Amino acid sequence: MPTNLQFITSANVTGATSLSITNCFTDEYDIYKVFLKNFDIGSGVDLALRFINASGSVVSDSNYSDAVRLLRSYSGGFADIKAQNIAELKSIGFYDPGSGVGQNVGMATNMYVQNPFSASSYTFANWSNTGVSSIGTPARKGIGVLKQTVSMTGLHYFTTGGETILGLNISVYGVK
Repeated sequence: MPTNLQFITSANVTGATSLSITNCFTDEYDIYKVFLKNFDIGSGVDLALRFINASGSVVSDSNYSDAVRLLRSYSGGFADIKAQNIAELKSIGFYDPGSGVGQNVGMATNMYVQNPFSASSYTFANWSNTGVSSIGTPARKGIGVLKQTVSMTGLHYFTTGGETILGLNISVYGVK
């Protein structure tokens, strides 16, 4: 994969249940790198993703599918989580405040998004992350798709249970 990154935008959130980044995808790039860090919430929960279409609407239709490999440093080893026809991509990040780790040192996710602006192909994403948990370090590697041939222009991250995000930083880069 090419490694020449062109900074596009960044955003942070505190005290909200979601973070939307609009107009970050254009016809200038086919591949985007998205880096998430310092995810912190008041209770252990996952971070999920929906795309934003060219009309500015968050796509919540059940046209997403994903597969995630969970790798644990504690009992349970690994697990595969697969879902089809769901309303979001899941397991984008995890933070458990019971870990005793303070705010702004939570999980980190490295994500690539392919073909989001193309109205003639599906939008794909693949990601890897590490989380913070009170019983050990969880790591995940995932791949997902939005099965719609519509131009996507943005990202909408949210907690799966509607919990308030105490901290989250996101940076978006175009890949040449």
